[in-house]
Amino acid sequence: MKKGFLYLIPSAIGLDGTQAISEEVKNIVQQLTLFIVENEKSARRYLRSIGYKKEFLESTLILMDKNFPENLSSKAFDFLKEGIDVGLISEAGMPCIADPGNFWVKEAHRLDIKVKPLTGPSSILLSLIGSGLNGQQFCFNGYLPVNSSERIIKIKKMESLSASRKETQIFIETPYRNNALLDELLKTCSSKTLLCIASELTLPSEFIKTNFISDWKKNKPDLHHKPTVFLIYSK
Repeated sequence: MKKGFLYLIPSAIGLDGTQAISEEVKNIVQQLTLFIVENEKSARRYLRSIGYKKEFLESTLILMDKNFPENLSSKAFDFLKEGIDVGLISEAGMPCIADPGNFWVKEAHRLDIKVKPLTGPSSILLSLIGSGLNGQQFCFNGYLPVNSSERIIKIKKMESLSASRKETQIFIETPYRNNALLDELLKTCSSKTLLCIASELTLPSEFIKTNFISDWKKNKPDLHHKPTVFLIYSK
């Protein structure tokens, strides 16, 4: 029996970002009746925003366990083995980057199920190409430690690695802690270190700017509750 495809479906980075979702993604979504999602409410809202017409009673939304992402439901894989296509949807941007979707993809490979990643917005890549920083060598660090002293140690380490490897260091923060992280970057990093702030990408309010730390200190933006990617480069 022919097995189904596991489609990796990109989602909009914000409520007003659906223009960044391709017609290919919208067309494929219309054909699916089973989705693996992080949050049922936001997944339904997103699917409707890109024109999903089916009643959700006909569809099944299988939740990822964010606390234990390695816990996988066999239900989705049973459908896939029966030849039914399944879509995996991230909360924002591309699946499996800074979210738990990779466990499902790894299991699909183990079961010899074909994985089909679809093109869509990635705030990490968009911020990198828009930063003017080194796109040949870069490292994505995900979320930094919540503890302030540990976070400062991590910032210093990233700055040192950037200088020694000529490498762009990329990281993110929970939106309501953005301003606190920015304050620590301005206090911790060298005045000659370059910092790119890429906020609300693909939205009408999009902001992306690269400046020296010394310049950011003179004109610090308010990033509270704004999805933001930070990039530093130290010479």
